[in-house]
Amino acid sequence: MSTHTTPTLINQHQSGAVSKNFVIGLFIISGFAVLAWKLLPSAFSTDLDRVGQGKPAIVLIYDMENGSSLDLMKGYNAIRHDYEHWVDFFVADVESPKGDAFIRAHKAVPGSAIYYSGDGEKLMVLYGSQDEGVLVNSIKNTFELNVNQAP
Repeated sequence: MSTHTTPTLINQHQSGAVSKNFVIGLFIISGFAVLAWKLLPSAFSTDLDRVGQGKPAIVLIYDMENGSSLDLMKGYNAIRHDYEHWVDFFVADVESPKGDAFIRAHKAVPGSAIYYSGDGEKLMVLYGSQDEGVLVNSIKNTFELNVNQAP
């Protein structure tokens, strides 16, 4: 009786070799990550020492666990590109030592935004969630801006 065996293909896997598909997949994922990062709005500055240094400023008093803080941040993110030539936007986060010190020194509450003149004078405090129209009007009225003029 004769037995016939079918030749089988044996995958030879080199130690240290990387699959071409793995490299391509990694490249594609990296590309999407870079693209997503570029599309995100730039972060609010936390350099609170710049408040009162010549340019009007808005300081968002932020607490990640406060819904009004989250809503205000979304609102300012949506409109600030139209006003950043005239006004600096900052965040004082309750979780950071510098932010917490600022909040205590200015007797601020999370979920609010404080508007400062260029010389650091407190002009107005906006409390709670606001729609974009209210935020736009508060910026224009508080800082007496006519955004049709060049900065």
